[in-house]
Amino acid sequence: MKPTNLFFGIFILIAFFILPKNDFVFAQNEKPQKVYRIIYVQKPNEWYLKQAKLWEREVKKNPQNPEAWRNYFLALRYSRPTQFTSEAFKNRQEKLKKIIAEMGKSVPDSYEYYYLKYKYYAPYKKADISWLKKAYQLQPEKAELYYDFIVYYAIHDNQPKLKEFLRKLYQSKDIAPGLLNYNYNVLASCEKNAVLFTNGDNDTYPAWILQTVKNVRPDVTVINLNLAMGYPDYLKSLLNKKNIRISADDLKGKKGADFLQELIQQIHKNYQDIPIYIALTLNANYLKNIEDNLYIVGLAYQYSTDSIDNLAILKMNLEKNLRLDYLKNNWYDEQYLANASIDQINLNYVIVFMKLAEHLNLSGQKDDADYWKNFALRLAKKAGNEKLIEYINSKTF
Repeated sequence: MKPTNLFFGIFILIAFFILPKNDFVFAQNEKPQKVYRIIYVQKPNEWYLKQAKLWEREVKKNPQNPEAWRNYFLALRYSRPTQFTSEAFKNRQEKLKKIIAEMGKSVPDSYEYYYLKYKYYAPYKKADISWLKKAYQLQPEKAELYYDFIVYYAIHDNQPKLKEFLRKLYQSKDIAPGLLNYNYNVLASCEKNAVLFTNGDNDTYPAWILQTVKNVRPDVTVINLNLAMGYPDYLKSLLNKKNIRISADDLKGKKGADFLQELIQQIHKNYQDIPIYIALTLNANYLKNIEDNLYIVGLAYQYSTDSIDNLAILKMNLEKNLRLDYLKNNWYDEQYLANASIDQINLNYVIVFMKLAEHLNLSGQKDDADYWKNFALRLAKKAGNEKLIEYINSKTF
């Protein structure tokens, strides 16, 4: 039985809601709202477009307000053009660049200026780390800085500094316990000495923290696919530590699904003793070329060109290796901004639980099947996902 099921489309960590309207009418006394980092709080696209207008008005009234500049920048950065054209995205990037330039004139020595300047230029590989260090000197307690230091030192294979900022991030308690628990279960889904491909913030930083700070499954090599595509030396360094040699020429120019397919096939062909896993949170578009070789075994797919009894592995992982109590009783994180995002990422459990429930039902174990079905229903209701609720209720065991 092939286990891959991409029907639900749950695997994207950040969802944007695109609405066609961007002409806003608001009262003169309407106050703009704080724009949080999108890994904490996600809003509809219309909200970001409106906040960009409101914060633009604020910076015009008081150009010396660095917090207003910050919110203006983030609102514009998180918004999406109403028409998906290269010209529209280019225009938005030019607006962001202009904001940075204006901040350099209005609030040149502020934390916000140095931090956002680094954030803007980092994707273009032109980021000067001194900007990040200046922001850190001004406000070293800001956990948002630690993420950027971690990426920088991971790319440049500076292990002492990487470990230092992973510890700082853990001690800051900026990452919600729910994400640490989720990623514990991702790591626990993998065999010993595996390679694990991840997607973004919520399935990479927590895994790195668990491995480095808590010594949880350090045998698993976690490779962030987006960093691997953007920074060949990062990928080469990680694989070299595992004594894996690949042909960089075969990867050159490849992106997305083609890149992942080529990379995995090279590893699998030449190092068959190394298990390969892909986090369920990886963008589903990346999986289209290898979908027939993916088997759900927990919160990760196992890659195999041979048929495997993944349902037996799935059952063993759920019953013996994964920590699931936190999904029912998760203490002390009620106030985390990321809770709504965690409810969404936890929908990946729904797929896993329903796979096992259907298998148990076919095996005549109706009571056990009902247990996992009800567990899945509980998570779907908590996330308010009507599509999944309807799907689960349609399954009669």
